This record gives sequence, C-alpha cells and structure tokens, in this order.
Amino acid sequence: MTKGMRVEPSEANNKTEQPQTAVKPEAAKAEPSKPSPATSRKSAGNGGGGRGVSWLALLVAAAALGLSGWQWQQARQQQQAQLALLEQQSSQFDSASARLDQRLEGVPQGRDWDAAQRLIAEMQRGQQALVERLNVLQGDGREEWKLAEAQYLLRLASLRLLAVQDVTAARELLETVDGILKSMPDSGLYGVREQLARYQTELESLPELDRAGVFLRLGALRDQVETLAALPVPEFDPDEVSTEEEYADRLQRRDRWDRVLMRLERYVRVDFQRGKVITPLLDDAELQRVRRTLQLTLEQAQWAALRGEEQVYQASLTQAEKLLTQYFELENPKVQAMQTQLQALHERAVSLSPPDLAPLQQSLANYLQSRKTPQVEEPADE
Repeated sequence: MTKGMRVEPSEANNKTEQPQTAVKPEAAKAEPSKPSPATSRKSAGNGGGGRGVSWLALLVAAAALGLSGWQWQQARQQQQAQLALLEQQSSQFDSASARLDQRLEGVPQGRDWDAAQRLIAEMQRGQQALVERLNVLQGDGREEWKLAEAQYLLRLASLRLLAVQDVTAARELLETVDGILKSMPDSGLYGVREQLARYQTELESLPELDRAGVFLRLGALRDQVETLAALPVPEFDPDEVSTEEEYADRLQRRDRWDRVLMRLERYVRVDFQRGKVITPLLDDAELQRVRRTLQLTLEQAQWAALRGEEQVYQASLTQAEKLLTQYFELENPKVQAMQTQLQALHERAVSLSPPDLAPLQQSLANYLQSRKTPQVEEPADE
C-alpha cells in the first residue's frame, strides 16, 4: 500500500450486504409464512461468512492505517530534521553575510577606488625603483671590494720591494692586481692598467735576489776555515849551518878578489823576484788569529748580504780572498774550492734599485675617489 492512502470498504462487501437487505422484504411480501429449516440454515451460513470478510477487511484497513500513520510520522521527523538543517544554514548564511557587509564597509567606492589604484601603482613603481637601486648598490659594493683589494695588494707589493727587495713576490702581487682590474669593464681603469704594465716590465728586468742562499753559503765557507791548510812553517835544525856561518866559511875559502865581491854583496842586492809578495812565517798562535780574522770577514759578508749592503758585501769578500791567498796553501784542493766559491759569490747581487710604486698607488686612489664623488648633471637645454 502507498503512503497516506485510506482503506475504504470494498464494493464486494456492499454487494453482499445489499442482496441480504433486499431479499428480506420481498420474502416477507411473498410468503408471510415461516421459512423452511433448509432456507434458514442457508441464510445463517451466508450471514456468518459476510461477517468474517468484514472483520478481515477491518483488520486490513487498521493495519494499513497504522502503516500509513508510521510512515507519516517518519516523514514528519525527516521534514523536521531538514527544517532544522535549513534553519542552521540560514543562520550561517546570515552571519557570513554580516561579516561580508562589515568587510565591504571599508572598501572604497567610486573615486576612492580609483585613487587607491593609482596609489598602488605608484607604490609598485617606487618598489621597483628601490629594487633596481639596491641591485646597483650591491654591484657597486662588490666592485668597491675588488678595488680595495687591489689597492691593498699594491701597497703590499711596494712594501716587499722596499723592505726586503723581493722581486718575485712583487711580480706575483702585480699580476694579481692586473687580474682584478681586468675583471672590471671600466674605461677609467685604462690609465691605471697602462701604468701597471710599465712597472711589470721594469720588474721583469730586475735580477732575483737570494739573500738567504748567499747567507747560508757564506756560513758553510766560514765553517770550513778550520780545515784549510796554511802555508808550511819551516822547522830549524840546530845542527844545520846558519847563513852567517856559511858566509864566514865562504869568506875564508875565497881569495882576496872574491872577498871584496862578497863584502860588496852585503851592501848591494840584486832581486830577480821583485813584486812577489813575501809571506811572513807564522807560528800556531798567529795562524789561529788569521783563521779567526777570515771567519769574522765571512760573517761580515753574511750580515751585509742580509741587509742588502752591496759595498760592504763586496769588500768583505775581497778581504777574505786576500787572506786566503796570503796565508793559506793555494795548491790545496780545499783552499782552491773556497777561492772558487768566493769568486762565484762576487757575482751574486744582494741589493738592487727597485722601482717606486707610489705613482701607481696614487693613480688607483684617484680613480677610487672619482667613483665616490657624485657627478653633477648638466641642465638640459630647453
């Protein structure tokens, strides 16, 4: 059965009841006498069957009515739940609408909206200009750091040249400075790089000094002085005839003319080895003093090499060669080796005249100052 339908009494039940009611008056009119037992039993059976059908129909109608009532109750509960949900959604919509109205109250309208758009556009342009300026400043900052590094390296190269005359280190520093300036595409650095190239060419022509090597070489020669062989010292034999005794003996054996010649020899002397250095004979104490003097001379040459005193260095080497030649055996291999090394050290330079890098430093400083000074823009011609 469908929802909400009501059960009406069926037409069959009405039809069963209508013949009964119709038959009774006709039977009464036709035969007023008592009915037969068979007829009475038949009518009683018909009346009992009709009442059972009526009760069955009534039960079906009651069940249908109860079912329809239960369905109506379920539908009502669903409608109430949907109604509550709709009321809740309506309240949410009202609150959202109220919040939206509050937000819309601060929104400019008309001319205010146009003014706000223009203000936003101006703010965006200003922000873009600030970003571009920041990028420029960051780029300038990096270039300033590079130029400051180049200036410091130039100062360090000048210090190395003037203090210790280290040509190799100065060359490397100037090459680094040239690389820094090369990485900056600025036409204002052309003059600085040109001046730098001249100084690099000048440094290439200077000899490389090895003062530490000269100092160590002289120290090794000083330690070998104790092993050098000195000139042989003659040993006198007491049994040997002296020069005076030999002269007296010769004088006795000669005749008168020979004696006259011998006497004249004491006043006149013919020297066939004139110009030859006569080396005095030294004892052990004097020989030790000579060795010590040679060692001090070599030490003086050492300190002169470290300080870059070229004249003192060359004079000390010359004095050492004189002592070696005058008091030591030149045919000895050690003496010859030391003499050869002293002559080689004469050719080693311990000082030079380095170029002054002050003009180059001043040129770079002027360029840095020109970058920091703002350029005055000329007024445009109307």
